[in-house]
Amino acid sequence: MLDLQGMARSAILNTREYIPGKPVEAVKRECGMDRIIKLDTNENPLGPSPLAVEAMIREIRENAHLYPESLCPELVAKLSARFNLPAGSFYMGNGADAVITMMGLTFLNPGDEVVFPELSFPAYDNIGAKMGAKRIRTPMRPDFTIDTEAMAKAVTPRTKLVFLCNPNNPTGLMTSKKEFETFMARIPETALIVSDEAYWEFADSGDYPDSLEYLKTHRNLIVLRSFSKVMGLAGLRIGYAMADPKLVRVMMKAREPFPVNRIAQAGALAALDDHEFIEKTKRLNREGLAYFYESFGAMGLTCYRSSANFVMVDVGRDADLVFGELLKKGIIVRPLKGQGVETGLRITVGLMEENRMLIQALKDILF
Repeated sequence: MLDLQGMARSAILNTREYIPGKPVEAVKRECGMDRIIKLDTNENPLGPSPLAVEAMIREIRENAHLYPESLCPELVAKLSARFNLPAGSFYMGNGADAVITMMGLTFLNPGDEVVFPELSFPAYDNIGAKMGAKRIRTPMRPDFTIDTEAMAKAVTPRTKLVFLCNPNNPTGLMTSKKEFETFMARIPETALIVSDEAYWEFADSGDYPDSLEYLKTHRNLIVLRSFSKVMGLAGLRIGYAMADPKLVRVMMKAREPFPVNRIAQAGALAALDDHEFIEKTKRLNREGLAYFYESFGAMGLTCYRSSANFVMVDVGRDADLVFGELLKKGIIVRPLKGQGVETGLRITVGLMEENRMLIQALKDILF
């Protein structure tokens, strides 16, 4: 019999398994339904960028038999020109999750500390646990915004990574420019600040911080972004970090030989030029958010104003039970009970028809 206790690292054995949102295929099998409305993992309801699809098909036909270029040079060159940063500032990975994993492999030793809000992206807790680090969860404010002052106070000489998700997942709430600047000023250079901006394209507020402005003045800042959301490429798994080239060079030592496949590179490269699709996605998102605010308000439910492509809503009942009832109707949302919000759901903005079906289903369940 295998002695897993003796073979595996104790940090891995003690790590709670991360459970992602339910795949459409699994729900179809479980519920016996042909049509599923998937509003749980913040994907783009319009699908992938059309320009990306054309580029990916071409790449499959011509080059799928070849290994990809390891450092994604064409994609890095385009991002470098777009954001006016040196090419050495970019670290490309197999989705933003993988980039977070590489940060952990690069910077965390057992006993180091990771600081993050108690209601935020679970990957921060997960990588800390895997590396045997001490995870410091800081409380949210009563309005569910991130208490950046509490985060700054939690930093000690043992702190290596400080994760700030902006806009935050799962609340959709953002940290303002002034607060972001104050927060960064309070974090010593012995700790790395990770500004996770997977949803930054949806943050229309003029008060949203342009974190790239601070990369030259704050060499301990890492900005994390993704092609999964506004560009509709979640299935490709491609994300990237922007940071001081010295940090990037160290992270390169921890990476896999071919972290981003050829198809993903081709799709991402084309998606960057699909401005029409990006604007269409953002317009649809604004309309969907407005519809949700109006509908939830009319239902007497608290819905938080989002700067992302999803909303957090308090349904006033056990979130898991409401999730189960919606699932019976073929609608998948994300219950937040497991993250401490007993009556909270996170709901992705879908197509307007899907949004209306979700609202009607909730009315049937709750009233």
